[in-house]
Amino acid sequence: MTIALRFALLTALAAGALAADDPLRTIDFGEGRWDRAAWTPVRLMEHDKTAVFVQRPDSLGNDDFTAEQKKAKLDNILLMTDSKLAKGQIELTFTIGPQHGTAPAIFITPEVKDGVLQSALTVFVANYTMAVWWAQADPQTGRTNYTHLVRMNRWSEPGRKHVLRCRVARHGDNGLNVALQLDDSDVIEVRRRDMNKPFNSRVGIWGCHGACDFHQIRFLREGNLPWSAKRPAN
Repeated sequence: MTIALRFALLTALAAGALAADDPLRTIDFGEGRWDRAAWTPVRLMEHDKTAVFVQRPDSLGNDDFTAEQKKAKLDNILLMTDSKLAKGQIELTFTIGPQHGTAPAIFITPEVKDGVLQSALTVFVANYTMAVWWAQADPQTGRTNYTHLVRMNRWSEPGRKHVLRCRVARHGDNGLNVALQLDDSDVIEVRRRDMNKPFNSRVGIWGCHGACDFHQIRFLREGNLPWSAKRPAN
């Protein structure tokens, strides 16, 4: 192999490695650091009006909900944007509030009609678990139904920053593959083959059950979470 060819090969490999961690967009939710016009508030079918997050100096978040809000299932705030990714990886940095059961979340490929969430794949992180659900609005009951897909029981300390990584790829016309990693956990994969709707590139953040703070979200062109495990190097 000539020196020139070897140099070209090393350059290409380095470029490929960088591309896997090359942010298409990094959004800092600190005050004055993000474009509000690129984000749309969304409500659940149970809500008669759309709730909004509170802008803090270094994050976007919500305070704890009242007992009345929790009883009426009004303890949810959603905000959505277009990631412009047909595939890739989303990385969300967030903080869990002190209330047990508080569950900041990300929602993927949402279907929204007249500002109301119709369906989405949702990943909630509480202090005691990470849980993946399929949310589906039911116009007959006026409620949002949740189908539990998988959970990973893992302690996530409230009050400190955590990173949820979601690698997303469509599968055919109505399928979705999502690889998930919370901080330094093992990677789990969720496969949905019956969404009954086309994949879309919209993504959102979701404050649920208690105080949450969202610090940053990154959209990567290529994901680096593995779709399958490999034999460890000796």
